[in-house]
Amino acid sequence: MARIQRGSLIYRHGVKGDTWLCRYLETVIVNGQRRVIHRSKVLGFAREISQAQAERLRDALLLPFQTNYQPVALIQFESYFTQWETVHLATYRDSTRKFYHDVAKGYIYPFFKGRLLCDIHPMEVQAFVNSFSPGCSQSVLKHIRAGLNSLFKIAVTWGYLKDNPANGLRLPPGRPVTRAPVLSIEQIGALLQKLDPPYRGMVLLAATTAVRPSELFGLQWGDLDGKGQVINISRRLYRRHLGETKTPQSVRSIPVASEVLAELLQYRGESDALVFQGVRGGPVRSDEVLREHIMPSARTLGLPEDLTWRSFRRSAETIMHNSGVPLKTQQSVLGHKNPSTTLLYAESTEESRRQAAGVLGRLLGCANLPKLLTERAT
Repeated sequence: MARIQRGSLIYRHGVKGDTWLCRYLETVIVNGQRRVIHRSKVLGFAREISQAQAERLRDALLLPFQTNYQPVALIQFESYFTQWETVHLATYRDSTRKFYHDVAKGYIYPFFKGRLLCDIHPMEVQAFVNSFSPGCSQSVLKHIRAGLNSLFKIAVTWGYLKDNPANGLRLPPGRPVTRAPVLSIEQIGALLQKLDPPYRGMVLLAATTAVRPSELFGLQWGDLDGKGQVINISRRLYRRHLGETKTPQSVRSIPVASEVLAELLQYRGESDALVFQGVRGGPVRSDEVLREHIMPSARTLGLPEDLTWRSFRRSAETIMHNSGVPLKTQQSVLGHKNPSTTLLYAESTEESRRQAAGVLGRLLGCANLPKLLTERAT
């Protein structure tokens, strides 16, 4: 418990203005031992709050120390970050561990290093996130929030913090996320005619199965079942490393048209060999294949310049969605845990919007509208 129950309220002169300052003693844990340290907190400018208001702020600040106070462990952010990396991240899947590490090391660590972990407060965390707006995309802001929550939530569990300073965090406006363009059936067909093996097989399989690019390039010949006419997704190629799928739901079997499998199986190799390999063998560099072998053909057809591998996945989902394939089936094919995620991949086509307009027109315009207008007039 803090030794000074009410704390010392001090009127301090400063260059930027006189302030009210609260000084108190706090019991903390350092290397397993209880210690008492001096703490201070600026309550506000004297020109903005009175002494009575400063006293109330001081009492609110020290209130948590009055009843059932459990001291926190005092630790530098850098030391805690190392523990979080080595102990907590080890519980994640490979890809998830890589994601959290990159976000935390690239964005969060540089800002908070040199600080005591227990001195990081919600307002400072909010200001930190605000500093990335509007330059960062909404997606990056969400990644930063996920990293902050992972870091501070475990700090509470381990007794380094009383509360998670990222709780209640609000994301500022960010740049809209650029979505991969969707291709029509005709555009995909024209592109396939332009491509030679093995690139035609890559696009064909991506566009007809909606697999993730990492799953596409992680396929081995043993995963192609010609008899059952399915491909079995059980691994992925992430940053040129073969490993487990993104989520448990990603392990699945996807039915494939016999014509698609026939196109691929004519080049069949050993069961444990990758279906698609780089020029010198080994894993494919998907960005290199797209840039050097697929985009030149796409440009001659006038396809979008921002075409990506995800475009084929989104195109397949859009075709299924607008063709009336049940949502549960779409979700299963894409390997999503949540059906709302599946819907994010689909685009409404001009044809489907015209069909919707026709339905509304038949229900309202042709049959019921004259009657409704007549009733209203009378």
